[in-house]
Amino acid sequence: MRGKARAAAFVCMIVASSGLHAADIFRFYAPPGGVYGNAAFERDETITVSVTIEHEGVAISDWFLAITTGGAGSFEPREMSQSTDTLEYQIYGSTPPSADILKAPPDVLTAANVVTSGDFASVAATTERVAFTLYFSIPSAQFVPSGEYTDTVSLELYTGEFGSPGTHVLVDTVDVTVTGRMAQIVDLYADREPGIRSLDLTATATNFLIATVFERSNSFTGYTVTVQSVNLAADLSGATGPFFAHTTASDTLDYSLTYGGAPVAGWAGGSATLTDSAATTAPEWIDRELRISYSGSSTLAAGDYEDRLVITITAK
Repeated sequence: MRGKARAAAFVCMIVASSGLHAADIFRFYAPPGGVYGNAAFERDETITVSVTIEHEGVAISDWFLAITTGGAGSFEPREMSQSTDTLEYQIYGSTPPSADILKAPPDVLTAANVVTSGDFASVAATTERVAFTLYFSIPSAQFVPSGEYTDTVSLELYTGEFGSPGTHVLVDTVDVTVTGRMAQIVDLYADREPGIRSLDLTATATNFLIATVFERSNSFTGYTVTVQSVNLAADLSGATGPFFAHTTASDTLDYSLTYGGAPVAGWAGGSATLTDSAATTAPEWIDRELRISYSGSSTLAAGDYEDRLVITITAK
């Protein structure tokens, strides 16, 4: 009929071949944003981290997961830092103790230096996710200042044969912050000299060794060591220095001390400062001799005299 429009409809059908996929995926899936460990001088610390790789589409016959050096610029050892101080750590592909240190190109790589598997060697029509475990290890016996140490490493996902650099193709990467919290150590002990409970107060003693004191502190802000004379702390007579006191009578005998070769002075409230340090005692213990001097007196009342010295170490 004239004057009437005509419409024609047609259907276009496109059929995809079975070898094509909407997307080929090979990447990290929800990788970790940070690794946290509590380091200590006395024990090793190992943190296990699970990293998931996501795959869909074409088969990946050769692939590997690598990890960069971090701030140290070297794989052995890796280092976290706090200001100018460093804390050593390592990343392994197997449970420590291990020789499987994870590394990255352009280093020459062996099977011990990467994470790899045959998991993705087949075409995946749907998304598959496979988890792999990494081991971050902080060894013991590191006497470094207390506090929080950090480093950043990159996890790198490659296709290609790990032992053939010419085949390496970087397909995904993620930065991971590594944090180690070093515990604070503040410790002290003394080795008393034998025979110091039977000193002859009628004879003069000069720089007589009574104990060797061992100090240990890794406090980031420093530490102090103080000594208290129990007699002086309880004194009401106005004494300005420590003294021996008769256990039953009123007789006393003044004495003085040196610590590490320096005179102990500045007594206040029965106490004096022996060490005031802004540093640590690295590499660990330091020792100081505690010596006593007094002028003997033959006019003292017979009997026992004593004083107690209390030595205390404190982090600033």
